[in-house]
Amino acid sequence: MRPVFILLTSILLVFVFVGNSFAADCPEGTYDVRIIDMYSDIDSGDMTIYSSIGLQALNLELQLVHDGEVLDTTTIRIDRISAGSTVAKVFEWDTGSLSDGRYTVTGRIMQGDCQLYSGNYSFVHGRQVIPRITANDLVANSEGASLMIMPVQPVIIDLEFMLVNGSDVIYTAREQKVALHTQPGVIEHQWNTLLANEKDYQARVKINMYTPAESVTLMESFTAIEDVFISDIYRDAVGASATIEGRSQVPFTGSVKFTLIRNSDGAIIESVSRRSPVLLRGDDETVETIWENRLPEGTYRLTIEVIGNDGKLLDQRQTIIEAAAVQRTATPANDTGNESQQAPGFTAAYLLSALIAVALVLRIRSK
Repeated sequence: MRPVFILLTSILLVFVFVGNSFAADCPEGTYDVRIIDMYSDIDSGDMTIYSSIGLQALNLELQLVHDGEVLDTTTIRIDRISAGSTVAKVFEWDTGSLSDGRYTVTGRIMQGDCQLYSGNYSFVHGRQVIPRITANDLVANSEGASLMIMPVQPVIIDLEFMLVNGSDVIYTAREQKVALHTQPGVIEHQWNTLLANEKDYQARVKINMYTPAESVTLMESFTAIEDVFISDIYRDAVGASATIEGRSQVPFTGSVKFTLIRNSDGAIIESVSRRSPVLLRGDDETVETIWENRLPEGTYRLTIEVIGNDGKLLDQRQTIIEAAAVQRTATPANDTGNESQQAPGFTAAYLLSALIAVALVLRIRSK
């Protein structure tokens, strides 16, 4: 009997220990952790998670279910969420199912083995209705996103632009009550956040319509790159300059290279690089250089190149400089010398006139 008692006691202690371990994974006290907004279609979805307390090391477990069959599962890591804040996540489904009908997304927020929240979201795929708009052309790059929409009938929509890094929504912006008529329209949005060079991102656009309420989403991947162009140049026999304008949210910290070539024999006269100030979309700066010596009379070719911080050629402009001969003005005679040479003649004439005047006066008196 004693061995049986010891065995049962050991088993109970094991369960108590395991239970305490599980309980340690769960936050204590009263708190609110939940998915406050979710959208999904057959291809992708996004959601917003709210927490009233600060949490770390969470897992968001998602399942896509249709007719009782689990079509796909995905797990998204949430490293940290601050107290009283939200975090947005984007996910994609990998399924070949195109069956019409109702689909359900099940979402669970887990911290270790502790379930903090569980909820469902349903959507219908393949409804045979006439779409109110057609939005199938989304172009995204380092500057922003452009969306073409073709309304079937006049409609008012809300637009939500998201910039996605992996599953993290790093930037979001909304445009509300955009009125569209029956003509195709292009809607553009520029990112107002910094991007990293050579990094992959996704642009996600959600279109929400009223009465009846329905949504359309599009996603497009792109690689962020630094991008600038030469908008204006100046050159002469003394030097040259180039105005550089940015069109990317990747900071440009490259240089401008000026190469001067004599046209008669192709010899490189000068080649100099100048660092550019940091440029973003819409910024412009002028970079200039002065030749070591004024160019002699002749014709020269000038190549201006904009080089990225990774050594890539981003833009180039070629032009001609026609240097004229320097016009040298003859030095005029010294004015002081002329005056000294002319002064004696001027003085003699003055004295002669004075003597004649005196003689005339004396002659008149003698009479």
